[in-house]
Amino acid sequence: MGKVEAVRGLLELAREMGYEIREEWLAGTGCSVCELRGKPVLFVDAACSAQELYEQLHQILCHPEGIANSK
Repeated sequence: MGKVEAVRGLLELAREMGYEIREEWLAGTGCSVCELRGKPVLFVDAACSAQELYEQLHQILCHPEGIANSK
């Protein structure tokens, strides 16, 4: 499985976990999570490579306790 397919899988997992996904041009600052109107929103940085997205999404979804301290 390539990184693009892996990223798609992580985004599907995020949806299943209840995240709303928003792809935005964030100029390489990276993916982030916030809560809007009581719902978790995952912002995906369109400026990042598939490798960077995979690493960031994996960190966010597999280690959510580190999100608040990571940025």
